[in-house]
Formats: sequence, C-alpha cells, structure tokens
Amino acid sequence: MDKQEIQQCLQEKGFKIVRITQMKNFREKSLLPLFLTDVKKIGNYTNIYNIKELCYYRVKVEPYRKRKKATICFNCSGFFHSARNCHMRPRCIKCNGEHATRDCSITEKIIEPTCINCGEKGHLAAWKGCKALPVITKPAVRQNKKTYAHAATVQKKTTPNPEEKSKEVEVEQTTDLSDLKESLQTLRELKTLLQEFPTLLEAARLCRQAKNKQEKILIVLNTGERLSTLTAATSSLTSLPLRRCEIFNSTTY
Repeated sequence: MDKQEIQQCLQEKGFKIVRITQMKNFREKSLLPLFLTDVKKIGNYTNIYNIKELCYYRVKVEPYRKRKKATICFNCSGFFHSARNCHMRPRCIKCNGEHATRDCSITEKIIEPTCINCGEKGHLAAWKGCKALPVITKPAVRQNKKTYAHAATVQKKTTPNPEEKSKEVEVEQTTDLSDLKESLQTLRELKTLLQEFPTLLEAARLCRQAKNKQEKILIVLNTGERLSTLTAATSSLTSLPLRRCEIFNSTTY
C-alpha cells in the first residue's frame, strides 16, 4: 500500500488527513506494514475506527498507543519534542558536533559509541534504554474547585502541633497510672477480704468442682451460713451492733 493511495481513499470517505507516516524498523532498516495516520478532529472523525476495508485490503484501525517514555528529537537529541518542531542547534549523536547526524563524517559503524546525554559508553543517545530518557508518570488526580491556598490550609490543620501532641501523651500516661493504682488498690482490698473470710476462697474452689448450678447454689448458701455465724461472733467480741444476721438451711430432695 502507498501512503498517497491511503490518504486519497480516506479523503474520499470524508476524513481530513494531516499526514501519513509508514512505521520503520530502525534496527533492520526495513519498512513495516503499519501506517501512522494523523486525522483532524472534524466531523465524525471517530468513524475511522469502524473501517474494515481500505484500498481493497482488509485493515484494522487502532488508536495510537503512546510510550511511557518521552520522545527524543533527532535534531538536537533533546526530549519531549520532535525534529519537525525543533528550533535548537543540531547535535550529532555520533561525535557530539553541531551538525545533523546524517551530515556526520563518520560513516562506518562505531564499535563502542558514547551517549551524548548520559555519558555512558555502549549505546547512542537514541537508545530507548538510556537512563537519561525521562519516564512519563501519570499525573495526580486533580480536585475541582480547590485552590492551592485551600490545600495548604488543610495540610496545616491535619499536621499536629508538637506541644498538643506532648500534652496528649502526658494525659494518656496519667490516665494509665491512675488506672493501674486503682487496680492495685482493688487487689489489696480483695486480698484483705479473703484473709478475713477464708471461706470465700474455699467456696470458689468448691464451685469449680461442682457439676451443675444446683450444687453451686448450695455451696454459696453454706458459705453464707458460715459468714453469718462469723459475723455474729465478731459482733459479740467487739461489742459492735449486728446489722444483719441470716442463717440459711438448705435441704435437697
């Protein structure tokens, strides 16, 4: 297929063609059966993807897939522009002279070339694996109706103040210490209670060995009977008034 023939067929179908470029394999220096077509965004230009036949050939039209790395200029060996739109001084990728690469006096193949962009040996500036070739990253998602001043204000609010943070840490430490003191005091009171009334500890041990709830209830009632007797005896010895004294008698049938 010829470029002019393709352009004529597309123009007959109502498309405005800017230019058509046939893709090339630079390593093998051979043309590929791929054509890069630049179409003006006029009318129903998206219908070009529906074309299945062109110039008596079956074709497949796909959108252009951009590379993740920046384009390189073949005039100045710079990035992010092409030689067609370049207004810089030419730079040869072979000898780094101020002339186009095609006009260089070096015609034979260079065994160990030096890159004019990164300075490393072993490749030219047009090599895709050069470390000086910028990698295009995806832009961050932009939030509509949000100014730089608003973003800076939100960032200041979210950043904690060191003094406030230290105060929060002190409050947390004080709370933890008070909780620990209260727990220790409760344990001391419980220890004193068990020392005064050892029957409570004995009842807890017996409840572990009980087989059902009824046995546990009987153990608790018997313990209550003993405590009532001890309380009455303590009241008589200390000459203190007895507020409550109950004796439980349990019988099972």
